[in-house]
Amino acid sequence: MQIFLVEVLFACIFFSLFWSKFFKQIRPTGFSQWFRLLLIGLATVGVGYFLFLSYSLGPVTIPATLMFLYLPVVYGFSLLKRDEHLSFIKTAAITFVLFGATLTTQIFTTFDETNILASVITATCASVCYAIVFILTPDVGKYTSAEFRSFTVSSIGFLGCTTILFFEPTLWYDLGDNSLRFYIFAILLGIVGQTMPVIFLMKGLPLTGSSLGGVVASIELPIAVFSAFILLGESLTLFKLIGVFLVLAGIITYNLADRFNVGRYPQIN
Repeated sequence: MQIFLVEVLFACIFFSLFWSKFFKQIRPTGFSQWFRLLLIGLATVGVGYFLFLSYSLGPVTIPATLMFLYLPVVYGFSLLKRDEHLSFIKTAAITFVLFGATLTTQIFTTFDETNILASVITATCASVCYAIVFILTPDVGKYTSAEFRSFTVSSIGFLGCTTILFFEPTLWYDLGDNSLRFYIFAILLGIVGQTMPVIFLMKGLPLTGSSLGGVVASIELPIAVFSAFILLGESLTLFKLIGVFLVLAGIITYNLADRFNVGRYPQIN
């Protein structure tokens, strides 16, 4: 939680430098528009908080895999809103990504462990919060600038982390002699893991829509696998390679289906 606090604080300070663009052309008006923006920020806090809990309550593979449950949630919501037509190819593409994530993270190795239910529940909650971000952002993009959305999300994230640490001070650990190393690492994560993804999501989702944007965002898994191989020397097993291939195949398939409108069932009135 301390790392997430530093990440969102760094992002908040960074995005505040673009304050002149916040309301240059458009701005939210009315309670409902401000409320949707607030929900995105709260959902972002939920992603960080529930992921932190899941990582601390069970094996890393559980949240790393179950986070991808946001994909069927976002696609299902887009079907309910009639923003999408039911597509066999898109459904298959999402299945490819989910199965690829399962192979890549090797979640099956945790099935013989006990006391993982709490980790499963919190990881699922994090996934639902992540889905809310994808669902709400495209509409919010109609009346807010990307800079203001990014600043708001980061600010609410910072306030949320501060509130959680205030009521749960046991989550704050004494860093001792590792303070400098911790803050350097946390700031780097703030750049790569918070600032860049937030601005890309806030700029990209209004252009791609929630469903396509969610599938494209799953590219993070192949990037993580190859980054761990190059930077950390982790092994590339056959299951990981097959998983990465399935994730990439799912992304490409979904994009092609979206571009050429293939594999669609007629919309039901």
